[in-house]
Amino acid sequence: MIVCPPGYYQSQRDGQWLLEPPDALRLLPIRYREKRKPLQTLRQLVGEILAERPTLTPLRASLPETFVTAEGELAAQTALFVRHGEQLGYIHVAAVFGDDSVDVLDAPVFSPTAFESTGLLIRQLAYTLRLGLGYRKRRYLYTPPLGWTRIAAGLSTRFYPPDFPSHRAMLVMHPAVPRSVSPEELCTSLIERYRQKGLSFESDGGVTPITSDHGLHGLAFCLSSQKPKAPAVPAEPVPSPISPVSIEAAPQLLQDLLVFADAHYLYTVVFESTTQARRSELAKTLSEVARSVRPLPAPSAVAKTAQESAHSAPASAIYL
Repeated sequence: MIVCPPGYYQSQRDGQWLLEPPDALRLLPIRYREKRKPLQTLRQLVGEILAERPTLTPLRASLPETFVTAEGELAAQTALFVRHGEQLGYIHVAAVFGDDSVDVLDAPVFSPTAFESTGLLIRQLAYTLRLGLGYRKRRYLYTPPLGWTRIAAGLSTRFYPPDFPSHRAMLVMHPAVPRSVSPEELCTSLIERYRQKGLSFESDGGVTPITSDHGLHGLAFCLSSQKPKAPAVPAEPVPSPISPVSIEAAPQLLQDLLVFADAHYLYTVVFESTTQARRSELAKTLSEVARSVRPLPAPSAVAKTAQESAHSAPASAIYL
C-alpha cells in the first residue's frame, strides 16, 4: 500500500499504479508496481526497467543505498543516469522487499531542477510504503560462501560445496524467527525433534560463544550422530559382507548448529558434514558466513503486539 503525495493524481493502468504530478511541475508519472513475483534483486529490477525503455542509453548507476522502512522492512534505492536523444536525466528506482515478492517504484526525470527532489520523493514513498506482513519468520542478510551452489526452498537457503557430492557437506541458512526461547532451549528442542524423526543426534557438551561483525551474539553447538555399533561376534564365525572394521570406518554425521539472538529474533545456521569431510577448511567457511550475519530491524510495535497476542508454534517447529 502506498500513500499518494499531496497534489498528485493516482490512477491504475495495466495492473500498475501511476502517480501523476500536477501539470505545473511538468514531470513524468511515478510508476508503482505492487507485490511483483518472483522476488528479485535491485540489480535485476534495474535491468528490467532499462529493457522496457530501449530508447534510453544508460550511462552509469549510483551505488545502491539500503535502508529500513517505517514498517521495518528492508529496502534499497539507486539512480540511473541516462540519455534520451539529446536529453540527460535520471531514473530513480526504489524497491521494498517482502518474503516472496517485491514492491517497486521508478520515476524518470529529465528536468534538472527536479533531479534531487524526485529522488527524495521516491525515498519517502518507499519509506512509508506498507507491506502489512507483520512480526514473522523472515530472511536476513549475510554473505554466502563463494563458489558454493545455492538452492532456495521457501524462506530457507541451502549451499553445497563446489565438489559436492564427493565432498559431503551442506550449509543451511534458516529464516530468523520471533524469539520465544533461548539459544540453549532451541538446541535441546531441535535434538528432541530429530530423535522423533529417527535421527539420533547428541551434543558433545561444548558450547562456544559466537559473534557477527554486525553486533549479533549467540552460541555454537556441535551435534553428532551415534556411532554405528559392531554386530555381536557369533560362536562360529560366518562370512559377512559387513565387518567390524568397515563399520568403524563408516563416517559419522556431524551438525554444527549456530544460533544468534537479539531482543526480537533467533537466527539459526546449520552446517551438516561428516567425520570424513575437510573439517578445518569447512570451519573457516562457516566462520566467514557466521560473521557476516546482519540483524533484522526491530519489528514495529503494532506488528509485534499482534504476534505476541496470537498462538504461535514452538520456534523449533519452524525448522523441521
